[in-house]
Amino acid sequence: MRSNELKFLANLAKQRLMNKNYDEKPVINKNKASSYFICNALALKKLKAETNYVTIKDSEDIEFINKVRDILDSDCYNPLGRLCDQEYFSTLDDRQKQFYILNLSEKYNKVKSELMIG
Repeated sequence: MRSNELKFLANLAKQRLMNKNYDEKPVINKNKASSYFICNALALKKLKAETNYVTIKDSEDIEFINKVRDILDSDCYNPLGRLCDQEYFSTLDDRQKQFYILNLSEKYNKVKSELMIG
């Protein structure tokens, strides 16, 4: 937004406050559209996205907790590699792999902290 437009909008807001016209909306020439909004509208028209969600249960199952316990008992340098389901992991694309690993690491850290405390 250019500084002139910002000053104009600030002046309108100041006038509304001084005149206590809180409910009135300022009348702006609707034929002039800001270039910022035009660019964003064009970008939104071009934007097409497809999303696929991978869900991971929040409640840790007994098998996962036992795997984490075994990993903590042994000297493991790659705990996420041992926890990862390799067959499922090979079917994912790069973005899904990152999402899967981040969720797996969050789940691992949660179980690890609970086991260390308890």
